[in-house]
Amino acid sequence: MYNKRNVYTVIISIIISILLIEFSLRIIGFNKYKFKGYPTYYLTRVGDYDNFDIKGDIKETNFIFNDSNHKVWGNEIGCFDESITNIGDNYILVAGDSNSWGYVPYDKNWSYLLEKKIKRKVLNCGVPAYSTIQELYKTKKILGILEGYEKDYTNDSFYRNLYKPSLIILQYTFNNDFLGDYLFPQYKVQNNILTINRYLDNIFDGTIRYKEENKFWDKLKYDLNEKFYLFRVLHRSHSFLRKKIKHFNNKKKDSSDFLIPSRFILTSFDLSYLNFEKFSWAKKAWKAHLKNILEFKKISDDVGAEFLFVFWGNLPEYSRKHFKEAVNINNKHKKEEQIITLNNDKLLFEFLEQNNINYLNLSKLAWDLVGYKSLTDEGEKLRDVLIWRNNNHPNFEGNKFISEKIYNKLLDDNIIDIEANK
Repeated sequence: MYNKRNVYTVIISIIISILLIEFSLRIIGFNKYKFKGYPTYYLTRVGDYDNFDIKGDIKETNFIFNDSNHKVWGNEIGCFDESITNIGDNYILVAGDSNSWGYVPYDKNWSYLLEKKIKRKVLNCGVPAYSTIQELYKTKKILGILEGYEKDYTNDSFYRNLYKPSLIILQYTFNNDFLGDYLFPQYKVQNNILTINRYLDNIFDGTIRYKEENKFWDKLKYDLNEKFYLFRVLHRSHSFLRKKIKHFNNKKKDSSDFLIPSRFILTSFDLSYLNFEKFSWAKKAWKAHLKNILEFKKISDDVGAEFLFVFWGNLPEYSRKHFKEAVNINNKHKKEEQIITLNNDKLLFEFLEQNNINYLNLSKLAWDLVGYKSLTDEGEKLRDVLIWRNNNHPNFEGNKFISEKIYNKLLDDNIIDIEANK
């Protein structure tokens, strides 16, 4: 009996300690450990390729991340925007990833701000974690030119009745779009939450590793992560330590056996710095990726819309960190050929020019704003200037910046018929 009492005392003490720690963490409210994740049931599976999209007609729900929280929703066609019932013609269609979707409230998003500037509907159909191939799929679906598109949504009549846009804007992030295309489907929705599906296992041969599906654990982990500060602290500490251990083990490997674990790749080696000419898999993947961009131009021409490619990525401190880590990996490889390059942006822009694709290099304009010259130049930080302090997406000022630069581009190049604001 005495032993049982001791056991109960220990258990109760542990529970009380856990509750006190959890309560303390909630009071302190560390932004770093706030819940980050897209709302449950917000994203749904679509199509025949384990693809996903914003669920159509989903009501307001909370989106919470490190620096802020706000309401998000999905309209009839799975876009974080108002109803398209009365959209009419002459609208602008935005395709993109989370940088377009909504790390700010709806009325602070660059697409909405642009809409108010040009006094013309800008339909924001950016989707979190999307790559170019998925943006292409969704755009075709919206325009009603994708075979079987009506099977993806209950309200398929909206697609058939939707007017054609006067302009299609493709917002592009290099590493996100290129890697996502190569790994497609890189993410999938299971148990109504977005989970990783495929990893790049090795940058040298392009090996893809598939994540083992564990529906119960993935759902439990999401629920615990969503509800408890303490779990988030412990989980992230564990992930950090595991990454460091793998990194340390890699340091001890001979150069001939030097392989980078997938999680290290995804967080530390930005594929925008990978020398595609040195690796057959990357060279082939790059050509396939460019075809997806070219397809955007083709469908824009087919529906009689202008096309604007908007480059947003490679921002100073984020890029500098990833570039230094790419250099370290290159040096550890200890071979004559260089596995890294700084020419990929140039290759991309040359491709766009060769195919008469109008583009806007927002990253260059952001660099200029803070006096940033190169990846070896410390420059001034963009955090709190254009991007969130604990997140790499544009903040309120970043969204204003994007909307202003796109507006100026439309006006200067006379891409569509708009009047200058006076």
